[in-house]
Amino acid sequence: MSDPTVHLDRIKDDPSPQTRFAFGGAVSEVLRDYLDRDCQQARLSSTFKLYYRLRPLIPVPARHFLQRRRNQGFKLSDNWYLPTAFFNDFRNAVETERKSVVIHPWPDGYEMSAVLTHDVETQEGMDSIDKLAALEEEYGFRSAWNVVPYKYKVDSGLLADLKQRGHEIGVHGYNHDGRLFESRQTFTRRTDGINQAIKSFGSSGFRSPMAHRNLEWLQDLDIDYEASCFDFDPFQAMAGGVGGVWPFIAGKFVELPYTLPQDHTLIVSLGESTPRVWIDKLAYLRQLAGMAMVITHPDYLNSPQRLDIYREFLEYLTGLSNCWCALPNEIAAWWRLRDAMTIDHTGTEHQLTGDASGRARTFLIGSLLDCETV
Repeated sequence: MSDPTVHLDRIKDDPSPQTRFAFGGAVSEVLRDYLDRDCQQARLSSTFKLYYRLRPLIPVPARHFLQRRRNQGFKLSDNWYLPTAFFNDFRNAVETERKSVVIHPWPDGYEMSAVLTHDVETQEGMDSIDKLAALEEEYGFRSAWNVVPYKYKVDSGLLADLKQRGHEIGVHGYNHDGRLFESRQTFTRRTDGINQAIKSFGSSGFRSPMAHRNLEWLQDLDIDYEASCFDFDPFQAMAGGVGGVWPFIAGKFVELPYTLPQDHTLIVSLGESTPRVWIDKLAYLRQLAGMAMVITHPDYLNSPQRLDIYREFLEYLTGLSNCWCALPNEIAAWWRLRDAMTIDHTGTEHQLTGDASGRARTFLIGSLLDCETV
């Protein structure tokens, strides 16, 4: 692996901070190409900038109607949630170095990871946290709850209780108005407030509302990980997608892209009544030894029918063998350890060195293509 020391020097044509990916060589070049493209495309159009300025004047039912109409207007294939273009590029890169020995993404013999996260958008969502957390605990899971610090009344007692029960608290933007990344000036003006909330909540991670993002600006936050990128999500206001389904180092923090479609997209906009899309995507992620990170909202899992969809997904997840169900901060901590490891290729053995190397293992990168699902 490369030197773990992070420098933020940028070259003229690279809009992102210094990055290091799950794998090197040709695969790393594919991952870098997709990230650079994402950084270029992650811009708010003038139409969306106007929309977010007018958004407070638009009733919530009207907003949801506009979202449904927009999302349902996309012409997509039945397997739209699979990043086919990325997989083809990734497969071609792997074929060129099929016998390369690399460090497996996950520790302790796990084949993939799964991460449950929630973005809490409204007061109603805050008031519904405990019910949803209890459902997850029923199946043995803990999750991350990303809270908006300056929009609604944050129940500090509840957050403390969640942490005591093994959950994690993250910060979700500033006030959820969609304007955090409207300009550099706006982002800078809100940075101190976000950092104060990070400290107050005892958080180590951040996710921006609406998956808006700028990895360079986000370096100003006092965080260990960031989770606003995605592998593929054609419904977002900021286009793009990093393609890869693994964490990566982005400057000072570990970036954790979400890789399962959001509940609002599936249930509210597209009218899905089962977790079939999530389950199908899990098979793809398992093949690639990827990270299955899902974003759900207590604001939208607000009926028995919608809760049943999530419950069915949790039931499926409990039966998934060799899957590391972890919190985002645990994933980020492992990724830093993995990033600092090296492989000694001396002789016929491939010896790993570095802290916690006893938990890691090597494998042939070509094995990721042994059972293609795309």
